[in-house]
Amino acid sequence: MPSEQIFHKVLLAVDGSLPSLIAEELTAFLAKKLDSNVTVLNVLSHELAAFRLGKYVPMAYRDIPLGTGGATEENVSAEPASGAQEAVSREIATSYRQRSAEVIEEAVALFKKEGVPVDQKLVEHTDPAESIIREAEKGNYDLVVVGYSGEEEETPHLGSVAKKTALYGKTSVLITREKEQISKILVPVDGSEHNKKVIHYATIMARELSTEVTLLNVQEPDLPPKTMKEIGTRILSEAARQFKETKPNQKLESGDPAKTITQTAKEGNYDLILMGHKGHNALSRFLLGSVSDHVIHYTDRSVLLIK
Repeated sequence: MPSEQIFHKVLLAVDGSLPSLIAEELTAFLAKKLDSNVTVLNVLSHELAAFRLGKYVPMAYRDIPLGTGGATEENVSAEPASGAQEAVSREIATSYRQRSAEVIEEAVALFKKEGVPVDQKLVEHTDPAESIIREAEKGNYDLVVVGYSGEEEETPHLGSVAKKTALYGKTSVLITREKEQISKILVPVDGSEHNKKVIHYATIMARELSTEVTLLNVQEPDLPPKTMKEIGTRILSEAARQFKETKPNQKLESGDPAKTITQTAKEGNYDLILMGHKGHNALSRFLLGSVSDHVIHYTDRSVLLIK
């Protein structure tokens, strides 16, 4: 058992897609190593259901929230739907509720098989990202896990769900990609106060997962080479001293931080990028695209944002 639990309570969002299945496998891997309790969450969303139904649902019925008889969350006093509309709504709701239950049961079975404590929850008729964020804060979770599928996937909403969860949530977020286990971690370091928390998490994960860790510092290219090397070396050395039981690799680069992190992760075949996310106010959210959002959008590696 780890001497310190960094992710005691984990909220895993599932939807039955391939990215979701990968997220389940990676979460099971982490939960076993880090002694975590997992709650499997599925959001039965009218928005996603309508997208998947597409041409199979008559146009007149596509704007009916599932199982509501035509009423919406925003306007519960809306004009009542006809009997036919209500029947279609109920039929669609039943079908998707059954599928959601199956998705949850399949995920729960995996964690039980792996000996991981697991709970389950189904939330209906809400925006997926908002629901995930709300559940994470209400349940006081330490980590949210969301599988990422980009806009090229069948359901483009899923990529936006992951990004919105990372952008607006106050809980640390793991956005999973292709790897189901972790053996190499890339940790960008910048010497900031918040980065100390990231390094602390990295030391625990390196020890408990027996992973290789590389610390990466990216300096602005307009600095004099000598100054850049001095600053970067000091930041890397201070971060490396926090690792007591493992010895991390150190890498100093210059250039655009976001692009350099993404490129380094790909060239080094890292399984996970572990990095920080500062602040929750409106301004910091707006400016997120400078580093974290770029990395999330362009990398093909899993990304763990520590908040």
